[in-house]
Amino acid sequence: MKVEDVALQNKMCVTFEQQDKAIKQQLKIIEKLQRRVKAEQRRKNQLASQLKKITQQ
Repeated sequence: MKVEDVALQNKMCVTFEQQDKAIKQQLKIIEKLQRRVKAEQRRKNQLASQLKKITQQ
């Protein structure tokens, strides 16, 4: 194996590690956003059911 090949492999490895780290961070952000959306949907449904109860009275 040539020195250039080893250097390229090391560089690719670092790049893959950086990509992996970035993807993990993106997944964390996506999970947080999903939780926020679910909470907002729950709140919206609660408000809708309250409104429905009020209008039925």
